[in-house]
This record gives sequence, C-alpha cells and structure tokens, in this order.
Amino acid sequence: MKKKTWILILVAGSLVILLALAENQTDFLRTNANEMPENDSESKKKNITYYTKYYQTKKSIYDSYKHEESETIFLGDSLTDYYEWGEALSDHEVLNRGIAGDTTTGVLNRIEEVVKAKPDRIYLLIGINDMIAGQSVNKIETNYKQILDTLKTQSPNTKVYVQSLFPVNTALTGHPLNNSIIKDLNKRLEDLSNLYDYQFIDIYPELVEFGQLNKDFTFDGLHLNGEGYKIWTRKVLSTYNTNAEEK
Repeated sequence: MKKKTWILILVAGSLVILLALAENQTDFLRTNANEMPENDSESKKKNITYYTKYYQTKKSIYDSYKHEESETIFLGDSLTDYYEWGEALSDHEVLNRGIAGDTTTGVLNRIEEVVKAKPDRIYLLIGINDMIAGQSVNKIETNYKQILDTLKTQSPNTKVYVQSLFPVNTALTGHPLNNSIIKDLNKRLEDLSNLYDYQFIDIYPELVEFGQLNKDFTFDGLHLNGEGYKIWTRKVLSTYNTNAEEK
C-alpha cells in the first residue's frame, strides 16, 4: 500500500512539474506577442525573436538612443552582437545594432530606428537564425528585399554593405544547417546587392575549410571566436578604410 502511495505521489509531482514547464513556455511565447505583425502566422512560427525579452530590451535601448552625424551601424544577430566593433575599428562613431537570435523579420521590425539615424554606413549580416527556424530561402530573400528597399528609400545617402552568411561546422553545431543552402542564399544576396547598387562583402571563403567553418575560428560551429573575428574585421577594414579616405 505504501509503495502505491509513493508511486501516486511521484506521478502527481511529475505532472505538476510538467504543467509548470508548459506554463513557462506559454508565458515565453506570449511575451510581447502584440509586437508581431498582424495575421502573420508564418512569422509567429518561424521568427520567435519578437517573443524574447532580450530582443525587446535591446530594441528599447536602441530606440532611446540619440544619434549623431557620421555614424557607422553594424546591423544583425548574435554574430554582430557579440563583437566590440568600435574597439576593433578604433572608431567611437561605430554603433552595434546586433541582437542575439534576431532574424530578417526582427530587423524589419526595428529598422525604423536605423534609417532615422541616416548613418554614413551600414554593415548588414542577418539570416542564419531564419534558417535555424526552418524559414525558406525564398522567404529570407523576400525579407532582404524589404530591408534593402527600406534602406534605399528612407536613407538614400547611406553606404550599405551586405555581408555574406558564414559557413557552419556541422560536426560542432547542433543545428540542422546546410552549407550548400547557405551558399545559395549568399549568391542571392550578392545579386540583390548589385540590384540595389550596394557592395557585397563575401566573407564565406575566408572562413571555410574543407566545406565547413574552420574549426580554428569557432568553438560551437556557428559563432566565431577571437581568431574568426580577426578575419571578419580585416574584410570590413578593406572597405572601411577606403571610405574613410573618401571623406
């Protein structure tokens, strides 16, 4: 009898824990759900950036910022967010507008703050989290068109640099990503850059080895380590210094 009682107690306890976890997950998904585009069920399924408190916190900080002239903005996800771009480029007018976990839809949701700044330059890198969420390459390309069209029409004097997505190391990352699909998207981004008369910076070849993200440049197969950021910084500087001389 005692054994049955303990079993019932354990089962009941397990149910309580599961219900609590489910409620927490529901709360997470409900967080700032009103920020989602209306009737955009696909975005709700595949762009959970809107639901994260980190995204909302960072966006509110960026929205509160008072811009100055001659700024350079790095716009993207965690790959941008994690780096100290101002220090790397020795330029106090460099602003980091990366948000870890962000997607092309998330960038569209916060692009107003960027175009209002009318920066001298924007370095854009976004899209890998769309792929992780299962978003189609066609949808990512469509969102990119909207991003670039917004930049072109609302900040026409800004020099925009579209950066290629990086390769991943499938042996190290737990995400179902495919480098051949990443290369396909990069080709589309290059074509879009030409269409909008923006410069495309192809960083992919600098980071790849044997078809994978070089393990010397990453710890988790997705994000860069210090050595990886050195490669990226050199690619940026090849355009950054040129622009500086033009001023």
